[in-house]
Amino acid sequence: MDYASLYQPTPLTIGTLLALVVLFTPLLNFGWLLFFRGKSSELIGWVASGFLLGTVLAAGIIFKTVWWGEPIHNRTIWFEIPTQVFAYPFTIGIHINRMAALMLVVVTLISWVVHVYSIHYMENDKGYARYFAFLGLFTFSMLGIVMMDNLLLIFIFWELVGVSSYALIGFWNHRPAAVRASTKAFLMNRVGDAGFIVGMLVLWSQFGTLDLQVLEDLMQQSVFTEEGVWLSYFRANNLLVENAAPVIWLTIAGVGLVLGAIGKSAQFPLQTWLPDAMEGPTPVSALLHAATMVAAGVYLLLRVFVLLNPATLTIIAIIGSTTAFMAAITALTQHDIKKVLAYSTISQLGYMMVGVGVGAHNAAFFHLVTHASFKAALFLSAGAIIHRMHHLEEGTPQEEGFDAQDMRWMGGLKTRMPVTFAVYLIAALALAGIPLFSGFLSKDAILTGAVAWAAFFGTEQAWWYWIIPGLAFASALLTALYMGRQILLVFFGKLQAKEDQAVSFAWRPSWVMRFPLVLLAVLSLGVVYSLNPLVSSESWLLQQIVHPLLAVPGETLNYATIMATYPEWHNLATWLALGVALSGIALAYLLYRPDSQGRQAYVARTSRRSFLVKMIEHNWYLDRLYQLIFIRPTLFVGRFLYGWDTRVIDGVLHSTALLGVIFAHVVAWLDRALIDGLVRGTARVTRGLGRLTRSVQTGRIQTYLVASLLLFVVLLYWLVWV
Repeated sequence: MDYASLYQPTPLTIGTLLALVVLFTPLLNFGWLLFFRGKSSELIGWVASGFLLGTVLAAGIIFKTVWWGEPIHNRTIWFEIPTQVFAYPFTIGIHINRMAALMLVVVTLISWVVHVYSIHYMENDKGYARYFAFLGLFTFSMLGIVMMDNLLLIFIFWELVGVSSYALIGFWNHRPAAVRASTKAFLMNRVGDAGFIVGMLVLWSQFGTLDLQVLEDLMQQSVFTEEGVWLSYFRANNLLVENAAPVIWLTIAGVGLVLGAIGKSAQFPLQTWLPDAMEGPTPVSALLHAATMVAAGVYLLLRVFVLLNPATLTIIAIIGSTTAFMAAITALTQHDIKKVLAYSTISQLGYMMVGVGVGAHNAAFFHLVTHASFKAALFLSAGAIIHRMHHLEEGTPQEEGFDAQDMRWMGGLKTRMPVTFAVYLIAALALAGIPLFSGFLSKDAILTGAVAWAAFFGTEQAWWYWIIPGLAFASALLTALYMGRQILLVFFGKLQAKEDQAVSFAWRPSWVMRFPLVLLAVLSLGVVYSLNPLVSSESWLLQQIVHPLLAVPGETLNYATIMATYPEWHNLATWLALGVALSGIALAYLLYRPDSQGRQAYVARTSRRSFLVKMIEHNWYLDRLYQLIFIRPTLFVGRFLYGWDTRVIDGVLHSTALLGVIFAHVVAWLDRALIDGLVRGTARVTRGLGRLTRSVQTGRIQTYLVASLLLFVVLLYWLVWV
């Protein structure tokens, strides 16, 4: 394959220009809003939301064009890296296929509803303009990840997402907890980014490019030799260029990219930053969890899916299923309404990772899309509930320990917030995987793929493959259980906080806050994605998103065979998923209905908790484990090196300096006492002799005659007598 032919520049089209408008409009928002820092006019929010509405419409046009037509792909050579044989071209461009086109709609739409919701939610905040500015930067960064066709460019936008999320999580920087949370998120993601860099370096060393399309073409041409060598080759300037590496390096490249996704999508063992990220404003949580930062990791794996080998995919499935189960059971022990949703996000991202790992590429993307709408609806509804509880706290004196986000102080909000309740119920049912709602369709597709994958690989010697779908079904049960628990605690029963009726009914969410909730609730219905909301295979999304085959040598046939078996496992997976979801809701009703003893003990805080429950509640003590294994040793080494530097290194330097000063003083004394003394003594003697001889030179002849006579007498005496 000729190397130059792979990099043919593509012409600029109307679609490309429209994509650039979508990309840079949020950045324009960021730019002009910086000039209004410190301003809190509602007009700022409306103008910023207006710009975002334009990007939604433009993204919709791109989606319509690409979905029923050809992908948009524009590429040009940015610069060249010369070698002895030829120059490696480095390209820059955008590539929007059907998956990317739909992702553009999801990102811009979720960002827009968050903008609209925030107009009133953040109206009294001093950092109003700064808040909308960082929302714009965040949206721009995520859109860059979606559009770019080069791994290095994706990584640049990847880091911009990290920076802007750092600013948004720590938006209320006067709160120490928010500052710690933003720092933690930033550092944990850097761990994953190190793996991302390793993956890129391996691919570059093997293929000399980071262009995703070229990587796929060259990967298909590469071969594995019998000696365990991964050989890639291409023609350049009529010369055959070969690059060889051990086969294990392909797995290392894949695991590196997976590590980057694990950090960004908060998967085990790097998931500890996401629950703490709830310190940011609630609309930010909706944006982070729905369609931007945490979804970026899964989206990256979807983009590089064809470059991954089965070993890497199996690792992804193991990590995803483990995370889904761990986070689901942790959500069941939380008291904070937002923390429950945070762990729910981690669990659902685990589902998506399972979809990628078992080869159900389009099912994983399907769940990413459906999750965006119902999770954003849940977070924004939670924001309205928290707003209401804060208003209640301001108007009515509460008991010590009151927390507006603690579900143990809630209850009975169904009649007080009927619209919010309806939206929350729809989104919760979608998350729980109940039929007629979007989550049922996407979960069903993932679970079907997991069962088919386990049936194909899970022989008697490899029975452990069945653990993956087993954990996925267990997570589905726990999801229905913790969402049923949350609905019952928040909306049913008696309000546990003190309430002044006049104050309680004085605040209602405005239509500006209600409209995004209703829109997201509609998008959480199954009929939006399939005219038959009971059968996932009839979804327009699954039918149009083509399942890619692996480009890794010799691995295409296996996954094609697995996909062919989906229909025979579909009914089993569907009925099992429905059974565990309904069982979870029934169990939640038994444990947390208004008159149950379990609920009363929970609300009264009298229920006893075992060590295991406490461990799960505190995220399996992973933070403490990292403190013990990484942070404390690092701090110890840091303190030791600091002490070594200040006491030993600085001591030696200070002692050397002191000796230098002492030596200088001694030399100065010697200079003054000896050298200067000798010079001055010589001068004094010379001066004395000069004075003495000067007295002889009087200028009188008589004196000279007398002196000569005396000298003659002395000489004569010496000659005669001596």
